Amino acid sequence: MFDPNDAFLNALIMFSRVLLSLPFLYSGIDKCLHWTAAQREVAASGLSWPTLLHLFTVALQLGAGFSLLIGIEARLGALLLCLFLVPVTVMYHPFWKHSGADLVAEADHFLLNLAVIGGLLMIVALGSGRISMVDHPLGRLLELFAAMIGAAR
Repeated sequence: MFDPNDAFLNALIMFSRVLLSLPFLYSGIDKCLHWTAAQREVAASGLSWPTLLHLFTVALQLGAGFSLLIGIEARLGALLLCLFLVPVTVMYHPFWKHSGADLVAEADHFLLNLAVIGGLLMIVALGSGRISMVDHPLGRLLELFAAMIGAAR
């Protein structure tokens, strides 16, 4: 059973948050350092508004990545990264369209992204643990998310 006061469990959750944040922070920083090349990659995918999407991607990766790393609203950060990663995984790693070595490489990326999504969902479910800054319970997070969607309409 999950004991929120278990020091080892809280340290393990913090370590998991750190590991899960690293690919997003690295990618966000890399997209900043190689801005033009990253924008070309978005444009090559056929998506409209590559500059806006690139800016959104960098902001999300860095903002939600730091949220996860530090534990400030880590549940929300993890949820946003999940919502981002699902379409990105399908769009950028369609292994079913490939064969041979390309199929293996794309399937590997696809499955690794699914594993990251699984880890992020664990943070959404369990929270950031006691070694964090601010974290709302899952019910409150869902209320805030619903309010955010309602405000966007």
